[in-house]
Amino acid sequence: MKKTYLLFISLFIFYSIAKAQSDIDQTKSKPTIALLGTFHFAGSTDAMSLNPDDLDSPKRQKEIVALVQALSDYKPTKVILEYPYGAKGIDSTYQLYLSGSHTLTKNERQQIGFRLAAKMGHTNVYPADYRLDLPFDSLMIFLNKTNQTKLFENLMSDMKVQVMDVWQNAYNKLTLKEFFVFLNSNKYDALNRNVYLEYINKMGTKNNYEGSKVVAKWWERNFKIMYHIDSIMEPGDRVLVLFGQGHTAILKDFYKNRSDIIYADILQYLKK
Repeated sequence: MKKTYLLFISLFIFYSIAKAQSDIDQTKSKPTIALLGTFHFAGSTDAMSLNPDDLDSPKRQKEIVALVQALSDYKPTKVILEYPYGAKGIDSTYQLYLSGSHTLTKNERQQIGFRLAAKMGHTNVYPADYRLDLPFDSLMIFLNKTNQTKLFENLMSDMKVQVMDVWQNAYNKLTLKEFFVFLNSNKYDALNRNVYLEYINKMGTKNNYEGSKVVAKWWERNFKIMYHIDSIMEPGDRVLVLFGQGHTAILKDFYKNRSDIIYADILQYLKK
């Protein structure tokens, strides 16, 4: 009986050690992802956009270098950028940059993405975007027909006061590293998502879901972006995804609770 008991204890200990080692090995093999939401450096036709007209200045260029240095502490093995998945143009331009044949343009993919990838010694950058037009034209026709245009006007007015004026003021006062911490905060990720959830999704009638169609298409685009990111990541990778903040506000929700991927909060590196 005593021998049986000792054998059982030994087997239990062996199993526990083996399982612990297996769990460690599985954790090591999981890819790690960090997402950095950005604004468009060259400006944008998006409703929520900044006027960053000083990014070519020596002051801002030094701040970009400091931002890239902070991001390098994350030690990414791949940099994934907002550019159509499968398209070769972005990586071809990166190859020219590596060879000294390309001067960085006023573009966040190049100013941050190229610099970071080159600093880490990467031979390639990786595009993951999926272009998908949202049915805003149909929504506006519907709002006009149903005399609900005031809903859209209220949205734009609220976003100007609550978001864009606040963002522009912060951009003018903060360093770029500080501004990226501000932009990627839980508060502004939630505000970005809630443009769709609290405003656009309510634009409809009992038997018409025009607002919901816009919201569904926006989430669909981001699900397809996630599919592309997943196809780029390999076991053990540490990827940094640099996309517009409207995308990352949603993508963060997708990745935070997944069991097959380790989610890293990039702000821990920017706040140092």
